[in-house]
Amino acid sequence: MSTPYGAPVSALLDSGLPKGDLLGRFESYLDAQKLVDFLADNNFPVANVSIVGNDLKMVERVTAKLSYPKVALSGAAQGALFGAFVGIILSMFGTGDIFQVITSVVLGMAIWMIFGVITYSMRGGKRDFASSQQVLATSYDVVVGFEHAQAARALAAKLPMRGNFAAQGGGFAGQQPVNPPQFGTQPTASAPTQPAAAGTSEQQTGASPRSAEAPTQTPDQTARTSYSDLPDGRPQYGIRVDPAQQTPSRVQEPAASPESSDPSSKDEPEKQ
Repeated sequence: MSTPYGAPVSALLDSGLPKGDLLGRFESYLDAQKLVDFLADNNFPVANVSIVGNDLKMVERVTAKLSYPKVALSGAAQGALFGAFVGIILSMFGTGDIFQVITSVVLGMAIWMIFGVITYSMRGGKRDFASSQQVLATSYDVVVGFEHAQAARALAAKLPMRGNFAAQGGGFAGQQPVNPPQFGTQPTASAPTQPAAAGTSEQQTGASPRSAEAPTQTPDQTARTSYSDLPDGRPQYGIRVDPAQQTPSRVQEPAASPESSDPSSKDEPEKQ
């Protein structure tokens, strides 16, 4: 199977969406086709162009209500055409008598009428109308390869027609262009990183109260625990005081003078 004046369909089919730049979006397929025709008339490599339909919908249009007379007449008309075709073919390879063509038309009308009436009666009244089905899209995107996007956009600007043309290059369906500096890139999404940053700030703010509640060691306590006791168990300097029993008044007491703490000053009057 192949397209008219084109390559085989098997060579054109792809498993995914076409990769390229969005050139324009149109509400009608004829407008998208007109743009592609204009590009082809200007010697543009249209092998890199694709038309993508968005939001495909199946539309069924009801044409008429069915009944036995209408079904019989429709079958007779189809049978007459089929019988005339068969009669002409037989007359070409036969005697060429017109009676043979008329006989084929009558037999075709009878056979198709009977077949149509039987088929309609087997439905049981479940489908008493005739309709035609069609697959339509709400909009059509014209996609061009990244390497030809700039030239296609320059040609499309010369075509006066209605449509939402893309003013700046951007990948079709969230794709990244091959040459970002030349054809433009889409902005990277930074929204997912915000919750992580918020969670980090919450952890930091949550850790600050615990760090504030943690007991800190004063320089006095550090100095008190850095000296070892004497061999008999007494402290090397001063007296041992339990921090829980120490009162604020004791902390505010003035420090003793060096003369009172020196034992030699007390012994001098006794020696005299």
